[in-house]
Amino acid sequence: MSWEEEQARFWQWITRPQDLQQDADAIAALLAPHSRLTQAEALSIYHNAYHQRLVEVSSAIFPVLFNTLGRTLYSQLWIAYMGEHPPRNGPINRVGDDLPAFLRRHPQFRELPAVADIAQLECLLNSLFDVVDEAPYTLAMLQRLPEQDWPTQRWQAKQDWALLQTRFDLETYWRQIQAHIQAGGEPGAADASISLLPDLDPRFANLLVFRREQRMQFQSIRPAFGLFLQGIQRGEPFAALCSTLAESFPEQDIAALSLSLLLRAIELELLRDEAAPPA
Repeated sequence: MSWEEEQARFWQWITRPQDLQQDADAIAALLAPHSRLTQAEALSIYHNAYHQRLVEVSSAIFPVLFNTLGRTLYSQLWIAYMGEHPPRNGPINRVGDDLPAFLRRHPQFRELPAVADIAQLECLLNSLFDVVDEAPYTLAMLQRLPEQDWPTQRWQAKQDWALLQTRFDLETYWRQIQAHIQAGGEPGAADASISLLPDLDPRFANLLVFRREQRMQFQSIRPAFGLFLQGIQRGEPFAALCSTLAESFPEQDIAALSLSLLLRAIELELLRDEAAPPA
C-alpha cells in the first residue's frame, strides 16, 4: 500500500461515522501497537474526538436548529448526516450545505418538516454572507433610463440574496429562539413553538434572505413581490414581469404595482449595477 493510500485509509477511518472494531485487523496492519490499547481503540479516540468537534462547530453554524433539537438529538442528526456527507475541503461554514435535503428524506427527521426549512434558512444565511460584493442599481440610474427602454430592460439580480418558500412562521420563531439563546437557555428547552402560516399560496416565494451592510437578514414578503423577484432572477424583461403580474393579480393596477415592486427591489439593493466591476 502506498503512502497516499495509507493516508486515504486513515482519513476515512477518522471522518466517517462507523464501528472501527469491524476494521480492527486492517487498522492493526497499518498502525503501530499501543502498550495498553489496541490500534482500533486508539484510533477510536481520534475518531470520536473528530466527530464531537464537528458537532460543536456545526452547532455554531446552525444555532437555531441546534437550540430547536437540543444537544442529544442534534448530535444524532449530525453523526447520521456525516455518515452520508463526510467533510470535504473548503470553508467550514459550508459543511452543512446538503443538510436540508438530508433532513427531507431522513426517515426520522422528515416527520419534522419545519427543521428542514430552519436548516435551509441557516444555510442561506451562511452562504450568502460570503458572496462577492456588487455595486447596487440605484434610483438615480432608474431615473436616467429612457422611457422607450423600460419594456426591454432586464435588471440583474445581485448574488447576495435568495428566495425561500416556507409553510412556517420562521420570523416569529427566530425571534423566540434568539431570545432564548441570548438568555443562556439550555438547547432544546426553549419556550417556543413554530406555527403554520395562514392563507399560504404555494406558487410564490414568501421569504427573502439578503445581505445588507455586511449583515444577514430575512423578511416575509408578499406574493406579488415574490413573483416579481423570481422573474428578476430569471432575467426577464420588465414587460414580461408586468405580464406575469397581470396574469396572477388581474384585479390590481399593474402599472402601479410593478413600479412599486421595482422601487422596493432598488431600496433593498437587490439589483446589480452591470457597469460596475465587483468590489
